[in-house]
Amino acid sequence: MRTDLHTRVVLTVIAVALSVIAAFQIRSAVAPDAVAGPAKPGVQRVVVYDISGDIYARVDETSRLFVK
Repeated sequence: MRTDLHTRVVLTVIAVALSVIAAFQIRSAVAPDAVAGPAKPGVQRVVVYDISGDIYARVDETSRLFVK
């Protein structure tokens, strides 16, 4: 009788641990920590705003830098 209880407790602990591991695996597969958009060739458009919200500096599609 005592062996049955011990076996049941050990198997329950193993089952809970496996469930936790599976939950973390599913979470990391569904919602990765860093999600990046598709890479596009060429120049990335960049705009820097000053404290008032006006455009301070920007790089356009032709790789030109414009600074205010």
